[in-house]
Amino acid sequence: MSYKGWYKLQCPEKFIKPLDEFMESYQDGYILYKSRLEQKFMVYCDINKHVTKFSLEPFAINYIKPTDGKVHRYFIDFFVEFNNKDRFLVEIKPFSQTVRPVLPKKQTPKAMTQFHFDLQTYFINQSKWAAAKNFAEEKGLRFVIVTDKELNL
Repeated sequence: MSYKGWYKLQCPEKFIKPLDEFMESYQDGYILYKSRLEQKFMVYCDINKHVTKFSLEPFAINYIKPTDGKVHRYFIDFFVEFNNKDRFLVEIKPFSQTVRPVLPKKQTPKAMTQFHFDLQTYFINQSKWAAAKNFAEEKGLRFVIVTDKELNL
């Protein structure tokens, strides 16, 4: 089930508008979310008095995709700055995608196909996150992954 839509900013002065090439995710005080997790995090950033600035998919980070060995672009979900000047790159993911998948007990063709897909997703995410962590450290930022567990979903 797809869960996406437009979120109306309550504090639009906090939101850093995207560059022209990414304007499809911003329209007149509304920002596009692609999941319920993203929507919940947007609300957190928007109404939290300790958040001074935030942006959605602010830039691309190059990473090497383990499935093909080529350089790809990874768009981090959020940039967030707090009033204490802490600055974060934030990736929003379901918790299930942050842990290595376990081989299914019943190894039916369907279960094994899903397992291989989940395993591939896990390794791709690990590569993206390693690149994001390195990028963040180089820029004096912190990289964090926020899941449904942190967002109480």
